[in-house]
Amino acid sequence: MNTPVTSAIKAAASPDDLSHQIEVLRADLAKLASTLSDNMAEGIGKAGQQIGQTGRDARTTATNAVLDHPLTAVGIAAGIGLLFGMMARKG
Repeated sequence: MNTPVTSAIKAAASPDDLSHQIEVLRADLAKLASTLSDNMAEGIGKAGQQIGQTGRDARTTATNAVLDHPLTAVGIAAGIGLLFGMMARKG
C-alpha cells in the first residue's frame, strides 16, 4: 500500500520542510501587514487632507456670507447668544 503519492506526502511533511514553510508564511504575513499598514496610513492621510480642505472651504464660505450680509450675520449671532443665555440661565 505504499504508493508514490503516499511517499510524496510523507516526504513533503518533514519537520525541516514544515519549518521552512512556516518561516516563509511568517515573512509573507509580515509583508502583508506592512503593506496594509502603509495603505491605511496613506488613506488616513488623504482623508485628513480632504477634511481639512472641506473645513477651509466652509470657513471661506462663512466669511464671504458675513462680508456680503453683515447685518444678517449680527442678527443671527445675537439670536444665538440670546438662546445660549436663556439655556444657561435655566440650567
